Amino acid sequence: MRVWGILLVFFCWSCKEEKPPKEVSRGIYYWKSNFKLNASEKEILEKCKVEKLYIKAFDLDWDFVKKRAIPKASIRFEDSVSKKTALIPTIFITNQVIKQITDNELDTTTFFIKKHLESTFKGKPYNEIQFDCDWTISTREKYFSLLRLLTKRFADKHLSATIRLHQIKFAHKTGIPPVERGMLMFYNMSNWKKAQIKNSIYDLDAASQYLSTLDDYPLPLDLVMPIFRWAIVYRGEKLLTVINNLDSEILSKLNFFSQKENKYWVQEDTSAFGISLRKGDMIRVEEVPFEELLKGSRTLHNKISTQKLTFALYHLDQPNITFYGNEELSQIYASFE
Repeated sequence: MRVWGILLVFFCWSCKEEKPPKEVSRGIYYWKSNFKLNASEKEILEKCKVEKLYIKAFDLDWDFVKKRAIPKASIRFEDSVSKKTALIPTIFITNQVIKQITDNELDTTTFFIKKHLESTFKGKPYNEIQFDCDWTISTREKYFSLLRLLTKRFADKHLSATIRLHQIKFAHKTGIPPVERGMLMFYNMSNWKKAQIKNSIYDLDAASQYLSTLDDYPLPLDLVMPIFRWAIVYRGEKLLTVINNLDSEILSKLNFFSQKENKYWVQEDTSAFGISLRKGDMIRVEEVPFEELLKGSRTLHNKISTQKLTFALYHLDQPNITFYGNEELSQIYASFE
């Protein structure tokens, strides 16, 4: 009888420790100024069963001439969206806005944001609005004040905010934004301006130093992972430019480069990709292997304590679809469920 009692206690303890499965919704970002989907993009939404579309509504930037915040790159809808897909307007706010705006201008700015958003998304239903800002220790109080005022201004909507990895690790310094949910951006992990780093978009070794306190973060977290790629051009240690969608497959076919891992050195003065290159210039290709995305997804599945969340990809674009393909994108979504 005593043995059975011990076994029963152990069984109950095991049941208590086992976590219920996560309830995962699938999302994807649309980060272009014209909303128009081609056949491949529509097919991805359908085949991957994407439920949420995070659409960049506009950038909010600071105009130093007018001395106020102004919208830039506002979305223009040239295509409709399936009624099965929830729209989440996403507004990117530059740090210059937060630095330059005065406390007295904050409430007026929230009125302006609401008015412009309603004009941009006229007739389109949405229940959530997301704000994207890489705030710092010095700008956090003003940014958080803006978010509190936006919560009142959009009283009938759910508000979320993007969260960078450094804001997870140093939450005691950077603070917790006063919104309902955070969207953890699991990319842009290193300073892309530095020539010596390995991959600024995605590096699991670099990310590991930020994850020790992830399961203690007090805000419910959603997750977005990268499917974009680019190449960064340097002359010496100086950053020259960034070229989107330029990958190793393209560079490896050209005979005026020498290569080591994901870095390519120009061997002779030439012109390529719409720019002039000099001998000695270096191009670092930053792309995210499919297997590394799966590994990161599985790691975060165990680290994020939120049980009901959205797993999203950044971003919906034909070159990204072509690079991975429908099957791999489907597997990336499935890896978090």
